[in-house]
Amino acid sequence: MYISKHIAIGKKVNLYIILSIVILTTLYLILYTGEAFAQMPASDNYELQDYSFGSGTNNSTSENYGLFGILGEVEFGNLTSENFQTHLGLTYLTALATPPAPTFTNPGTNYDRLHLTINTGDNPSETLYAIAISADNFTDDIRYIKNDNTIGDTLETNDYKTYAGWGGATGEYVTGLMQETTYTIKVRAKQNEFTESVYSPVASATTSTAQLTFSVNSPTITFNNLNSSNNYTDESKTTVLTTSTNAYNGYVVNARQTQQLTAIGIGTISDFTSPNSAPTSWSGYGFGYTTNDSDLTGGTANRFTNGGPNYAGFTTASPGDPVADHPGPITTAISNEQFTITYKVAVSNTQPAAEYTTDILYIVVPSY
Repeated sequence: MYISKHIAIGKKVNLYIILSIVILTTLYLILYTGEAFAQMPASDNYELQDYSFGSGTNNSTSENYGLFGILGEVEFGNLTSENFQTHLGLTYLTALATPPAPTFTNPGTNYDRLHLTINTGDNPSETLYAIAISADNFTDDIRYIKNDNTIGDTLETNDYKTYAGWGGATGEYVTGLMQETTYTIKVRAKQNEFTESVYSPVASATTSTAQLTFSVNSPTITFNNLNSSNNYTDESKTTVLTTSTNAYNGYVVNARQTQQLTAIGIGTISDFTSPNSAPTSWSGYGFGYTTNDSDLTGGTANRFTNGGPNYAGFTTASPGDPVADHPGPITTAISNEQFTITYKVAVSNTQPAAEYTTDILYIVVPSY
């Protein structure tokens, strides 16, 4: 690009105007063609060794011309205070939108996990998101949520996931947390290599204490005397099991007996023959139970209640058979959930008269 001597000896203000027009025209060509010019040609009056477009940084003058060394807008700026944050320049203009603060809660009052939902800020569906997490509001503890929803010290490429990959509107649980701890998270968006946003505003949530209470309403069950007036049968006795827990994967109550109903030195009353996995309607003699849990693990879910009540005999093997449960995931803590175990005993009129006893052990097993 040459500028004649006639222009060079004119008034300096005219030279500024002409140079500005030429430079702006060159900028148009760069944007249009995608080419960059490394060096300007020389003339008898001046030589431009190099130039670029960016933030204004220098003003060079001589007898014949004056030139700003770099022309254009600010490329990068980051202003922050306690109350606001402003990102300036072309770098931030071409970046993805900074996501709004995510949603972070503990709906199940869990002790080892918290629930998060990303807010996209209208970024494209193919946008990837990374999540930073801290137990001290990013003072010293800065970690990341990994692609398996656990916490790690480093952020890898595969830890970036789409909105759908982070559970979409349903969200995801981050696991492996410490109980009674407040965690803070923030999210940033990424698309390709050079479009990563800054981190979003933060959101915080607190884990609870691991909780479990379990009770049996009556420590002792006494059957009615078995005689001809009740046809040597009693099915009126029950035990109520009450459970509260925030175990994310629920709980199971197993039951077993220490022995058959036994009268020392006299004899025993046999257990009802049907097993827990396949209870049946009552027939014949023995000692057994049924449960009102219609969604029970260990076989067909409603095996005790379908067409029932159906009965099974107690096992003596540890850890026992399931008689009540609540499978996970638990999104709301279980509070005072009750199931009823109903016992039945029936003997023949030839059964020796005596006091028969056994112990039934109920064991609750939470799954966190």
